[in-house]
Amino acid sequence: MTPSGAALRVTIDPDRCVGFGRCASVASGLYQIDEETGKAFFEEEDLATAQPKDVFAGARACPTQAIIVEQFGRRIFPQILTPMPADIQRQLQEMAAEDDEKPRR
Repeated sequence: MTPSGAALRVTIDPDRCVGFGRCASVASGLYQIDEETGKAFFEEEDLATAQPKDVFAGARACPTQAIIVEQFGRRIFPQILTPMPADIQRQLQEMAAEDDEKPRR
């Protein structure tokens, strides 16, 4: 909980997480790396007792911005999610497919 009593909501996007482990090294009592999947995770009980500085330190350490922190229904970190290369490639393919479906004049 934050000092004001408003809980932080943390999610880890498994599509963005590549298992570098920086979050786990910076906030080792909170974030962990799953041995089977190689992805970061946390226990809800640990989050409930974690200091906000640890929550944010782990999120800031993530090079792919896979850890998203929200409060009051608003994302507070990262403020802007940069597109991943796979997302850009998928979007380009979708745009090309749409262009192919359009009738030619």
